[in-house]
Amino acid sequence: MFMYDLHLLWSGFGPETKAALIGAASTISVGIIGFGGLILQMRSQGKQSRDAIAENERRRLKAAMYEDAVAVCRDLADQAIELANALRMMMLQVEYAAQAHQNGQPYDLPAARYPVLLEKFAQFSDAAIKFVFLVENRRVVDPRILIFRTAMSVVLHDTRKLMHAEFAVNVMTSIPAQLPDGRAFPYTPPSVQHAANIKQLCERFIDATDAAVMYTEDFMVELQNALLGDLFEKQVAHRKPLDPAKKVITLENADELDRWFAASTDWGREMARIEAETAARFLADQP
Repeated sequence: MFMYDLHLLWSGFGPETKAALIGAASTISVGIIGFGGLILQMRSQGKQSRDAIAENERRRLKAAMYEDAVAVCRDLADQAIELANALRMMMLQVEYAAQAHQNGQPYDLPAARYPVLLEKFAQFSDAAIKFVFLVENRRVVDPRILIFRTAMSVVLHDTRKLMHAEFAVNVMTSIPAQLPDGRAFPYTPPSVQHAANIKQLCERFIDATDAAVMYTEDFMVELQNALLGDLFEKQVAHRKPLDPAKKVITLENADELDRWFAASTDWGREMARIEAETAARFLADQP
């Protein structure tokens, strides 16, 4: 009945009225469709805008993380180079003084002073520890990044042993000691053989500081690839040392490197000894 009434009503309209009604209905339909499309477009644009903001924030955070790492690694490299240069200078001056003394020739006092070497080593150690803290705070990048903490821990272990044990015995008494007023105590150079031993110790020390610098380079390569690789669509290649004994630290070989450090270094053996003693102590306390 309702449809019949509508039909009668529609039939009662003239052609001009019908055309006007059809045009109005079309306009309304187009408006509704356009409004719906506008809503969908605004929703899509809003999502794209939110995604763009999130992506920009991620890129900003990645850039900040990378810049922080650059500062820490650069400081460590600077301290390592300064310490290594001081060791080289001392090594050469002691060697020349020992040779001249043996030959009865005049010689200059070595400029190195043990307290100064200790201070430079402390600055190097502080920079290395800051690097370790940085690595621990970057685990979100990749959990395998902790291999760099292990590598730097080996460097710290070896250099501390050299400075506080072997240098204290072999070097401290072989370079001039200075009075508070700036004058040096009467100094006699070591024997040529002892100077050669000091040279070997310095070379081991310098090798360790060089390793620290190389590990920071490896770390920066991994960070560049992880944080900036998608931005530039490139990957940085790792270094390839000529000496196969020099380890290149990579995330890909993290497990293998971790086993090597544990089995082949004094640090690894010391950690194993401490863990074994700790485990034995706890087991002894159990009923």
